[in-house]
Amino acid sequence: MNREEIQQVCDEMREKWLRIGLSCEPCDFEAAKDAASRAYKQAGLEPPILFLLADSPVSCAVMSASLKYGADMRAKVRDQVWDQVWAKVRAKVQAKVRDQVWDQVWDQVWDQVGAQVGAHVRDQVGDHVRDQVWDQVRAQVYGSHDANWLGFYDCIGSLGYINLVASLKPLMDLAQVCGWWAPYENVCILQHRHKEVHFDDRNLLHNAAGPAILYRDGFPVYAWHGVRIPGDWIKGNPPSAKDAITWDNVEQRRAACEIVGWDKILDEIGAEVIDKDPNPYFGELLVADLPDHGPQKFLRAKCGTGRTVVILAHEDATTAKEAGALSYGVPVNEYNPTVRT
Repeated sequence: MNREEIQQVCDEMREKWLRIGLSCEPCDFEAAKDAASRAYKQAGLEPPILFLLADSPVSCAVMSASLKYGADMRAKVRDQVWDQVWAKVRAKVQAKVRDQVWDQVWDQVWDQVGAQVGAHVRDQVGDHVRDQVWDQVRAQVYGSHDANWLGFYDCIGSLGYINLVASLKPLMDLAQVCGWWAPYENVCILQHRHKEVHFDDRNLLHNAAGPAILYRDGFPVYAWHGVRIPGDWIKGNPPSAKDAITWDNVEQRRAACEIVGWDKILDEIGAEVIDKDPNPYFGELLVADLPDHGPQKFLRAKCGTGRTVVILAHEDATTAKEAGALSYGVPVNEYNPTVRT
């Protein structure tokens, strides 16, 4: 296959596995049980005697804690699924697939699906659950949220290397009908997928009105433009201006300041006006001394809707008009805004 033909397959696989990784459909329990049994067999394990169905990774963790298995046993079963299936497939594919195919599929499927599903969804859910029940989460497998690496090998198979990746089919099938899952000796806990997931226009997890990720049992993950935040900030109890600018976690601090509103914060911390333009659409340039940061410039200006907005200004700006021009990336003499959103 030439590069263009490979690209077409990559595009199709990327869209397929993004749909799988972001699906909000409930678990197909019967199909998931069948696929999980085949995954056990492929790993050289006896299929489970008992299957349980959880509504979320937290519900699964609670079920896991009630099982009479130590953390070592939980990890042993999970690791055998990985070591006997994925590790062997990876070694075979690396040995036989040409560099061009490997690199192109990696870039177009593994990386791109991973950025959306792995970094933005799976990792945020995982971090949130780990904060509560680390040992139980270590035993879980990410199912539909393994879309990046499963999609990669599905794409490799579609490019003519089906025999190299055939042993991954049970895991691929399971990812299409199930969320996370936890394989134990004789028992397997399957999970529903999230029922809601929300993104901003940059495909970062975000919801200003509720959970960015919500599971069927009510387990939520709150996020502000990709940053996991306390739920209270969204549920009507945002931090004070003082708490926002002194929050320990720097990423959460920026989110807190955006939620509270820079305009309110600047008023409370006594920001100094450096330059004020008579044109309200050019606004005024201010500077404030932020904790653990030092001087930070801000542009406060009127937008076409009549609202006053505040944005972070470039450190080199010396006037409000210059700050506005730098924010749009245009020369100062060409900057003439009518609407700022």
